[in-house]
Amino acid sequence: MNQTEVTAATLEEAVAKAAEELGVPKDRINAEVIKTSGLIRKKVTVRATVKQTPQERAVAFINGLIEAMHLNCTATLFDEEDAYRIQLSGKDTPVLIGYRGDTLDSVQYLTLLIANKKDSLDKRIVLDGENYREKRTVTLSKLAKNLAFKAAKSGRPVELEPMNPFERRVIHSALADDRFVTTESVGEEPYRHIVIKPNRVKAYDDRGGRGGRGDRGGRGGRYNDKKSGSGYSARAARDAAPKTEPQEEQPRDMYNYEYSRNFKRTGGGKMRSFGEKSRRF
Repeated sequence: MNQTEVTAATLEEAVAKAAEELGVPKDRINAEVIKTSGLIRKKVTVRATVKQTPQERAVAFINGLIEAMHLNCTATLFDEEDAYRIQLSGKDTPVLIGYRGDTLDSVQYLTLLIANKKDSLDKRIVLDGENYREKRTVTLSKLAKNLAFKAAKSGRPVELEPMNPFERRVIHSALADDRFVTTESVGEEPYRHIVIKPNRVKAYDDRGGRGGRGDRGGRGGRYNDKKSGSGYSARAARDAAPKTEPQEEQPRDMYNYEYSRNFKRTGGGKMRSFGEKSRRF
């Protein structure tokens, strides 16, 4: 019960009596004087209603919106430690979530405006449905890790698509402790997006870690010469090798015994003629 009518000798007594009947503190009673009666003993009749808190106004607004849209779902308020969470439930909840939560974010923004119209909220309001926020957080965290690895490996910044403040906050939080990349939000709404930038970290150390390219002479630390510390390349080794003049091939002695044995082993004919005489091998 959020409304009652009481009669008392004074307005203060009527408010106290109404607060007792409605079970709320006196500062939450909104009293409207209906009539006054009596000449000697005056009496005051008031209509007392309970003032809604900002979070209650938020829930009432969402339920009114659901009713106006003829949707089969309801909004329930949960008072958590760091926020007022309004949970949507019902078969038409996906309609209020929308594509990638666009409708959900829009309804949440309007709800904040209604809630803070008269009194300010002491905690933020989070509108959720079917645990969409949690599922989206897990998906974005995995995406952030994969793109951070890509940026660190290639040494080039990676730009993400435009996101709302909630999604950008998830990306920043997921990569806050990554020492290989940094994140930055650029642009203006509704095209504000995140850029993942690689840090100036050496790409390959002795263990083959990721980062920049290493020394100029080689392709990284794991390819470096351990003695000199400079880069090593096969072409440089070939260029540094001493050059020798080509040797003229010496004529072979056909009557040499060793050559004859090799010639026989490789399948030469048994009878061959060389010059003046014929020899059998």
